[in-house]
Amino acid sequence: MKIQKLVTGVVLSTVVLFLLDWAWYGILMKDSMSNPNARPEPDMMWLAISYVVFSIAFVSIYGGWAGGGSKISSGLNFGLLAGLMVGVGLNLTYYAVTTTMTLSHTFTDAAYTIVKFIIVGILVAYGTGIPGGSTPKTS
Repeated sequence: MKIQKLVTGVVLSTVVLFLLDWAWYGILMKDSMSNPNARPEPDMMWLAISYVVFSIAFVSIYGGWAGGGSKISSGLNFGLLAGLMVGVGLNLTYYAVTTTMTLSHTFTDAAYTIVKFIIVGILVAYGTGIPGGSTPKTS
């Protein structure tokens, strides 16, 4: 993958992830998913670093994974798989090993994470131009 496509995808996904999470966690779910033992405000430096690291990995893996087909189907499929892995896999792990999440919070966050990664997957597909087109190569 060319560095320009990587940078474009990382910037796009970082901004979109930040905005989606701000709207979801900071506005829509602020009261219902609050934890009295949590910090009053997120640590923005570590939050920004986490989005950049995640975006680099997401775009890099997508760039190597994306095959033929349309950008929408490729981005949607990749986002769905990433969402299942992170949204369901990690949220169930967090539920099992911490006392800060209810099962309802776990499944609500898992559903949101799947939708979020589908959106980001499609945007990364369009932003990077990967895959190149919807027609398969012929020899």
